[in-house]
Amino acid sequence: MHKIIIWTISALLTLSHSTAFAEESTSTDIYSDTQQSVYQIRVANKQTGNKSSIGSGFIVIQGDILATNYHVVSSYVNDPEMYSLDYLGKDGNEGSLKILDLDITHDLAVLQADKKLGPPLNIAGLPEKGAKLFSLGNPMDLGFSIVESVNNGIMENSEEKNILVSGSLNPGMSGGPTLNQDGEVVGINVATSGNEISFLVSAEYLVKILERLQARNFTPVEDIFQTMSAQLTENAQMQIDRLLNQRWKTTQTGKFEVPSQLYKTYRCWDASPSFRKEILYKLTSTSCSNQYNIYLDNNLEVGGIAYEYHWIDTEKLIPQRFYYSAYEVLNDSVPPGNAGKEDVTNFACHTKFIKISDNEFKATICRRDYLAYAGLSDVLSTIAMVGHPKEGFIFNMDFVGTDFNSAMDLLQKMLEKITWTE
Repeated sequence: MHKIIIWTISALLTLSHSTAFAEESTSTDIYSDTQQSVYQIRVANKQTGNKSSIGSGFIVIQGDILATNYHVVSSYVNDPEMYSLDYLGKDGNEGSLKILDLDITHDLAVLQADKKLGPPLNIAGLPEKGAKLFSLGNPMDLGFSIVESVNNGIMENSEEKNILVSGSLNPGMSGGPTLNQDGEVVGINVATSGNEISFLVSAEYLVKILERLQARNFTPVEDIFQTMSAQLTENAQMQIDRLLNQRWKTTQTGKFEVPSQLYKTYRCWDASPSFRKEILYKLTSTSCSNQYNIYLDNNLEVGGIAYEYHWIDTEKLIPQRFYYSAYEVLNDSVPPGNAGKEDVTNFACHTKFIKISDNEFKATICRRDYLAYAGLSDVLSTIAMVGHPKEGFIFNMDFVGTDFNSAMDLLQKMLEKITWTE
């Protein structure tokens, strides 16, 4: 059913393609039939004229509309005064581009050229696993190239739900199309891990952007940062709402039963140090995270959620040394994410004492807000048990680029699920 929907939409959007693939095509056929539809996308420094970054893009719907990855054009989006955005064709045809719309959570952007460039490519659903695919682009600034790969399906156990393929995408191919054997776009090149492992954004997300654009007659978004902020906030709320509606797995940490894996995309690991006799206390630790990163700009990513539990006990340390030599070290959190002072406000922190499973805890919540992305915050929380002279328990939970109220809802439910089991 899903495949039929995509086919129907793409048929309405891209009937103008001039090339018909009556039979399954070889890489030679696809290369010759699509080379006028795939372009290099370039971000250049206006002062020097030198390229800052390059990627690939391809024509969709009509001859002047191109699709690519958001990360290919991110420098231009974040600083259009410093950078220019241009295209370059295999035949040397070049010109300027502007941003029409994007989906930052799926790393997609749609651009408009200053003139008609070539025939649009059709969009189709993903073929069966094992099907041969063809990725196009401009790797390493070496010119138009094609790479054969094999479809391994959508990665259901990842937040991005990208398509996994066996093939080598190289730098510069990001934003280019991956085609099925009929020459239709099924995904957009986005990343590689080497060793013949690469990833595509599903073309279904591109279809949604194109539908929005077509509905407003291809006029650009009025405020691009407002658009990105709304998408990021909506995505953060959706991610947390999904967690709140799950039945969580639990694990034992010291004398507490605690939530462990919140969802299938989360991973939990033992983080306990090796026991050594010279250390006068025993520490048990568990660390969990969603390993989810949405690219915003160089060194700036959001979307991560991480939490950890520490249980510490001792028979040899007196209470004063236990608290100040060992316990305080664990109760020293590091700000989440990699945002700098040009990206976020300073942290504002609040501390109060709360009860969890009839035990007293000191709870500290810190928040900083993003300057360019309204509604997004980093949240750092540290919840530490007090009043036990030789036992300690610490729960840390950090959110990177999230909706603050949604984060507090999740944190509250986590605290309610922590249970003293002795």
